[in-house]
Amino acid sequence: MPEFKDPQIPVLRLAAIVALAIMLGWVLWVGRPILLPLVMALLLAFVLTELAIWIGSIRPLGPRLPGWLRYVIALAIVAVVIWGLARLVTVNIGNVVAALPTYQSNLEGVLLSLYERFGIEEPPTLASIRDEIFRGISLQGLVRGVLTQVTTGFGTVVIVLTYMAFLLLEQRTFARKLTRLADDEAGAERIAATLHEINDRVGRYLVLKATVSLLVGAGSWIVMILIGIDFAGFWAVLIFLLNFVPYIGSFVGVLFPTVLAAVQFAAPGPFLTALVALTAVQVVVGSFVEPRLMGRSLNLSPLVVLLSLSVWGSLWGIVGALLCVPMTVVLLIIFARFEVTRPVAILLSQDGRIAGEGARPAEGDGASD
Repeated sequence: MPEFKDPQIPVLRLAAIVALAIMLGWVLWVGRPILLPLVMALLLAFVLTELAIWIGSIRPLGPRLPGWLRYVIALAIVAVVIWGLARLVTVNIGNVVAALPTYQSNLEGVLLSLYERFGIEEPPTLASIRDEIFRGISLQGLVRGVLTQVTTGFGTVVIVLTYMAFLLLEQRTFARKLTRLADDEAGAERIAATLHEINDRVGRYLVLKATVSLLVGAGSWIVMILIGIDFAGFWAVLIFLLNFVPYIGSFVGVLFPTVLAAVQFAAPGPFLTALVALTAVQVVVGSFVEPRLMGRSLNLSPLVVLLSLSVWGSLWGIVGALLCVPMTVVLLIIFARFEVTRPVAILLSQDGRIAGEGARPAEGDGASD
């Protein structure tokens, strides 16, 4: 007897996928106050774990260290890095405040030359422009808003550190708990394989992206030192962080120091030199070095990366923009494991091939290649 397929099955599957996407987006948006600190804690716990593993691999002393001491050393390293970044920001804020009169004078000269070039007879002063921008803004409200943001940020840090501590305590039994959720041995193996693939691909992406961002930040720092741009170290760190944001991060990273160069030197030469040189660093690393290091390890479509930046940035702000790629990779791996969501994984992938990367669903799921 010939086998007839129900024409309603593709429609029902598409409806299920759309409903799943809407429900997932709603959960991510509504649960943002809970999920965002949890994701940040997961990332921090992952970094600490990988750093502790690396410390344990350093011979001859590393393998002899107990596990708890490795984590203590890793935590100390992370704390020193965070303290250094905070110190860098606070010192540069003080330097910016001290240099503001000079920048204001240079900016007035640049604006005056532009007004003369375009034939504006009665140009507005910098003070009038500033008054127009800040009209209707209450100083008390501004201070209150800043204090609220600082308090909220401190509370978020406490929550993240608390989550991280419990995640580190749970990591020995967490994988065992997930495998016990499966109905049979095949299901347990599939869960273990999914966890291993997520850990491997996300970890590889973070290491390679950090390496690429470090190259971009170091190259940009050398360029800014040669030109003489103020606060070159601060801008280099900012460029390093922004390079984790796909596409837009590179543009923003070049924009800030070039604008400062225009205000600092009040001349087109340093501004154009900074613009061309910093853009060249981004292009060389982004077009030649990064593809060779990354290769096809992510297997994400460039359009999907751009869309994920918009979606995760809209849902979770700057943290979502920084983590949009690894979170989309996690979704791709999970979607590839189930027949109903496997078409979504195929659409998210770069070339449509997901089964060859360990993402093939189990035979009991009824998926076919």
